[in-house]
Order: sequence, then C-alpha cells, then structure tokens
Amino acid sequence: MRVLQGSWTDWDPAAEKSSTTIGVLDGVHRGHQALIAGLDSDLVRTVLTFDPHPIEVLRPGTDPRLLTTIEERVALLDSWGIEQVGVLDLREIKELGPGEFVDEVLVGTMHVGDLVVGPDFRFGSERVGDVDLLRTLGKSRRFNVRVFDLVRDDEDVVSSSRTREMVESGRLREAEEALGVRYQLSNTVVSGDRRGREIGFPTANLLPPERKVIPAIGVYAAFARVGGEVREAAVNVGVRPTFGGGELLIEAHILEFSDDIYNEVLTIEFVDFLRPEMKFNDVDDLIAAMQSDVEKTTRRLAETAANMS
Repeated sequence: MRVLQGSWTDWDPAAEKSSTTIGVLDGVHRGHQALIAGLDSDLVRTVLTFDPHPIEVLRPGTDPRLLTTIEERVALLDSWGIEQVGVLDLREIKELGPGEFVDEVLVGTMHVGDLVVGPDFRFGSERVGDVDLLRTLGKSRRFNVRVFDLVRDDEDVVSSSRTREMVESGRLREAEEALGVRYQLSNTVVSGDRRGREIGFPTANLLPPERKVIPAIGVYAAFARVGGEVREAAVNVGVRPTFGGGELLIEAHILEFSDDIYNEVLTIEFVDFLRPEMKFNDVDDLIAAMQSDVEKTTRRLAETAANMS
C-alpha cells in the first residue's frame, strides 16, 4: 500500500486515476466500511484521512481521544484492500476554497476519477462546500461523484462519536458491532507494585495510551496479544481502590501465562464488561473476586468463540 504523509504539496502526483473517499475515518467503523466497499476496483482504491484530528486544529487544546491512532487506521485500511492512503493535515488545507481543494488536492495530486462520500460531506474553507457543489465541480472536472447513505443500527447513525461513547461507558459488545472488530489498545508493559503476583494473579500493566479512548473503569474479558501469541485475559481498568487507589492503569491477568514481558508491546482486545472495579474489605475477598473474574472470562470467551463458529 502506498502511504503519503508529510505536506501534501510534496506528494508525487498519482500516476493513475483513483477512486477516493475522504474523512477522518476514526475507527474505520461500518459506516466507513460502506464507503470503502463502494470504491471502484477498476481504479486505485484510495482514502484521504486526517492527522491530527481536525478538531485539534479547529479547537486548539481539545486533544480528543481516538478509537484509532493513525498507524492503526492505516493498518485497518490496508486490511480492507485500500491501495493508497494520503494523510492530510487540516492546517495546510483549511484556507483552500472548495474549487482550490478540488483542483489542487483531488484532481492535481490524487488524480481522482471517482469520489465516494456521505450525504453530510463538507469541504473547503469554512466548510462551505457540500455535495451539490461537489457534483457540479466533479462534472466540470470530469470525475464522478457518488453519495452513499449513512449506515444506521437499531438506534441511530453509526458514527465515531457514538462508538467512542460506547467504549467509554464499557459497552464493548456494542462497540464491536459498530466497528466490525474488537476495540483494542496497545502500549509497552511497565512494572507495577507486584501485588498481583504476590496474591497469585500476576498482571501485565499498561499505562493508558495518551490519544486512545479508554474503556470505563471495570473488569473485562479480553484477549491479549504479545509476541505473535493470542491468549485469554481478565483485564482491570482502574485505580486499585483496595490498596488505597492510584493512577489509572490497565492490568491484564493473562491466563496460564508466566513469561516476563516487561518492555514488550502488549495489545488488549476487549470483548465484554464483567463488573465494576470495587474496593474489597480484605485481600481474601479480592482473591475470591479475581478467581470469579477468571472463570467468567473463560466462559465469556468460550461463548464468543462458539457464536463465531
């Protein structure tokens, strides 16, 4: 896959016509997937995405948490058969008028022959361009414009903002339905206070990644990926109130696993919420709860596997 990063003015113009869709595509959820599936396979299947997130540019200091880092987004787009990704910085194009954006970025740089967008697509300085203007410009510049309906679930339009809310409230099953894959996050394993090892439940500890949406505080059934292996895990997202509290930490008790993985990258795939984090009266009560968590994790993951078969 060809990935174009840095200033768009430095990109080599595309040699072949592209079928392109444009947007942040945070999470690459089912709505985004519909646009991707609609790209013309006879042309170079292309996505123009944004990094940093446009909100960071339009509202400095907001620093929104995201479903996917740009690296994760590019990897997901690759898995969907995208042949070319251009990563735009809104700061570089936000003053371009609609016609300038079309002529300089879409036609001049990406050689767009086919453009796929949603009905709410806006473009150009102050977002003054809409799909009607886009169709007019496309006709005069000789590229096709196709507008796809928004994808809906039983409640509303599938969107990145709704999916973020699902993750933040611990509704990981719903988030998986919206994303088409399990919600995941990765970070380097750091040393902890080793209390888990002392009570028979060693954990691999992750600091919350700075830019990622963090699931609600609680205990989850999950899968853990490290070094090419995928294992079952009971994961606590929280502050350890039984031991007096502390900074937010993601603690993964990886079942039937005792390898030293400090300083290695661990990826957690969240499957289902099990219970809220609780403050226990003593360590014995905590141990009993963790034993129950492991049993529930094994059951939930077995049910998940059975439903997929």
